[in-house]
Amino acid sequence: MAKSKRPRSKKAASAVVLPRGSGIRAKEISPRLRFVWIALGLGLAIRIAYLVASQKSPFFQPLLLDPEYYHRWAQRIVAGDWVGDPVFYGLPLYPFFLALCYKLFSGSLMAVKIVQAALGLVTLFFIYKIGEKIASRRAGILAIFLGVFYGPLFFHEGVLIPETLSLPLYAASLYLAMIFFDSPTISKGITLGVLTGLAALTKAGVIPFVFLLSALSVWTYRKKGLFPAISVLFAFVLTLAPVTAHNFIFGKDRVLLTSHSGFNFYIGNNPKAEGVFVAPEGVGSNVDTQIADARAVAERELKRDLKPSEVSRYWSDKAWDFIRSNPLDFFKLCLKKLVLFFDAREISDVDDYAFCANFNPMLRFPWLNFAILGPLFLAGAAGSFRTLRYRILVYPWILSYLIGILFFFVNARYRLPLLSIFFPIAAVGLIDLYDNFKKSSWVKVGAWTAACLIGVAISEATLVDKNHAPDYVNAGDAESKMNDTDQAMALYKKALEMDPGLVKANQAMGVLYSRLGDEDTAKTYYEKTLAEDPDSYQSHNNIGLWYDRKGYPGQAKSHFLKAIELKPNSAQAHNNLGMVYGKEGENDLALKEFAESLKLNPYNAKTHTNLGLILYRFGRIDEARREWETALQIDPDFKEAKRAMALLKNRL
Repeated sequence: MAKSKRPRSKKAASAVVLPRGSGIRAKEISPRLRFVWIALGLGLAIRIAYLVASQKSPFFQPLLLDPEYYHRWAQRIVAGDWVGDPVFYGLPLYPFFLALCYKLFSGSLMAVKIVQAALGLVTLFFIYKIGEKIASRRAGILAIFLGVFYGPLFFHEGVLIPETLSLPLYAASLYLAMIFFDSPTISKGITLGVLTGLAALTKAGVIPFVFLLSALSVWTYRKKGLFPAISVLFAFVLTLAPVTAHNFIFGKDRVLLTSHSGFNFYIGNNPKAEGVFVAPEGVGSNVDTQIADARAVAERELKRDLKPSEVSRYWSDKAWDFIRSNPLDFFKLCLKKLVLFFDAREISDVDDYAFCANFNPMLRFPWLNFAILGPLFLAGAAGSFRTLRYRILVYPWILSYLIGILFFFVNARYRLPLLSIFFPIAAVGLIDLYDNFKKSSWVKVGAWTAACLIGVAISEATLVDKNHAPDYVNAGDAESKMNDTDQAMALYKKALEMDPGLVKANQAMGVLYSRLGDEDTAKTYYEKTLAEDPDSYQSHNNIGLWYDRKGYPGQAKSHFLKAIELKPNSAQAHNNLGMVYGKEGENDLALKEFAESLKLNPYNAKTHTNLGLILYRFGRIDEARREWETALQIDPDFKEAKRAMALLKNRL
């Protein structure tokens, strides 16, 4: 007779088999993992709600500053321009990621932002894993919930900036570094090297840590850690190599990654440096003008044409001169940057977190912010300094990145890559506080409270003022580009209420009134800007356009020439002067000005179109066609280039 099998209970059937000695009971796993899934579900819901609400914001479209720069770069890649600039000015991984998204989703901006929100969930997952790794599952779960309700995190994920890739790549890199350090192997080293290399192609702050980690591997594991450490460095360098090769092959220049490091170094270290982004005198605030202006200033000073690496070296040399000549001022500036890094506010050079609440009701909710996270992190870091697991990696990770920031300047975007460790350490501190409170360990509770209060004092120091008048101008500019002149007007007026003498706001009002056909009112604003700042090249350029529209070419030329005198590298002024020459039939002079404008800014669709029209007049039809095709490659919707191509097609 066959022996009957013993029936299995439902409970037994659902049990999870664990490694012997793991110390974790099966019944503990499911509920805690459910908390992770709940956190990710909440994170997704918040991000979707935020993106839906953000569609009415003037900043939803990438029309200004860095988002516009990366958006246009990605569009050029989609159009077939894979090479881009001969020497990269910005790190290239994000624009290629953006281009891939545009290609996959037919250019849908919302689809891109949904992908970035999904990457935010990846970041949250690694925040949980890091918390679990450095302390406990309890810390990981609390850390992920801190991340879910942290407003600046999902806010920045909705902006077209490289940090949206930095966040998951940095989080994954730190987690994998811990796994690698548990038992270094060559395969783990290669994976880690590639991952940190990709992270460095979004934000270079990880580079020092890669070398520190390799050294720590050899120091800790001796011979056993040597080849894994070498594999990390080899894979890391190999991942960065295509960028260096691109710069050398296409730009004939030795630039490791990008050519703007020297300029950024100077912004952070000069006699007028404030610790945050302030464009040097004679240099514009958006990326395209910065590139042209930084080069023009350097070439004017050195009296020769310069390679991108030489431009970068010019600015870095000026910064080092300041540091060597003023070591005490440099030290004070570094201390100021350190405090600013932990400022409660999101000090921004792109979209401002606090300001954007004016346009998005989701941001008016009292989400967690750095005013809370900063002190919690500092208290947690102080309290867990001796008990935190992997502190041999965690603190070098934080300090190496932070020291790099101190050599440049501070803004909200630059502290985002450290959030993946800030949340877990803050969570560890809160759990320790709770446990010590339960055990009546009042000395430890008092120490945590004192550390937290010190953190509050640091975060509320407010070492730099924040004036939102320029933000209102930016919002108005965005509305103006979307042809909502009423809303643009209201925003410009709000800026002038806050700062009546703001030249940028008065210029914007003049331009807007010109668009509305009220040229008399426009002129009063242009004249006001000249009264406020007679040496403003932009004011001369604007009033020159006014005279051109009114049919006074002599006065127009006079102001355009003055604008060029004040700023020889103004691509806009050269283009406008070329237009006046073209209208007067001075085609040779027009050709010269358009060529100079494109030398300064090769990505202006209007100037390419204008140059094509002059070439057409000279009978150089093929060259004209190429210029119009280039204009449409830059901006596929540019109407003037479309009309020119249609005219050419009809003539042929």
